[in-house]
Amino acid sequence: MKATVSGRSLKLWLFYLIMIATEIKKISYWNENAKWYRLWREHNSYHEPIKNFLFKFTQPGLKILDIGAGDGVLSFPLIKKGCNVTALEPALAMQNYLYENSLAHGIKLKIEPRRFEELECYEIREFDFALACNSLHLTEYGIEGSMFKLFSSQVQSIFLVTERAFCPDDFNLIYPEYTLIFNHSYISESSFAYHSLDEIFEHWEFKYKRELFSWEKQKLLKSITYEKGHYWLKDFAVVNIFYWRRGV
Repeated sequence: MKATVSGRSLKLWLFYLIMIATEIKKISYWNENAKWYRLWREHNSYHEPIKNFLFKFTQPGLKILDIGAGDGVLSFPLIKKGCNVTALEPALAMQNYLYENSLAHGIKLKIEPRRFEELECYEIREFDFALACNSLHLTEYGIEGSMFKLFSSQVQSIFLVTERAFCPDDFNLIYPEYTLIFNHSYISESSFAYHSLDEIFEHWEFKYKRELFSWEKQKLLKSITYEKGHYWLKDFAVVNIFYWRRGV
């Protein structure tokens, strides 16, 4: 009986993983997820190493397209550096988050509300630098198809951040005019900090689009730690960074 229950639990868990992978590509998901994205952003320094690498390959005056800009965590530092940034962000809730942060930073940010799929290659080519941080796998093209679109656009520079397995070899062969200048992988903390146990359950019920089973709640409770006045669900991710430049 225990093996049967365990097997059913595993099947349910796999089913909801597949469902989440489908839902996360929808704009409606990100409109609802904005509050949880904000919670995640406010309690970790996930993007700090990315900023450091990004700043090595950018300079004032660059015209940058930030694909899936989120709350502007990379856009605003680039603007402060003197770059001209357009934030591509189709989810209305995330756009509102961008406007809010724009006011807080005292910075005017250009927001493009279309989806990446709606951009033409000639529009992308108008930029000097295409930046995509954990966003291309959310498109209808997937990460590989999206990269083909970016390379085909002939934009001068491409900076990709992804937690997905990605092999650049095929692109280097198909687009020899581009040189892979930088390729680095590292492990980054990507933890969530919650203010209450109810908040934890609410978040995961949003993810699963249903009430949690008792065994799921127990599993979450066993996974959390209490530190600095927050309930922490520790997580780590392998972050892969690639930078290509055309005509080097």
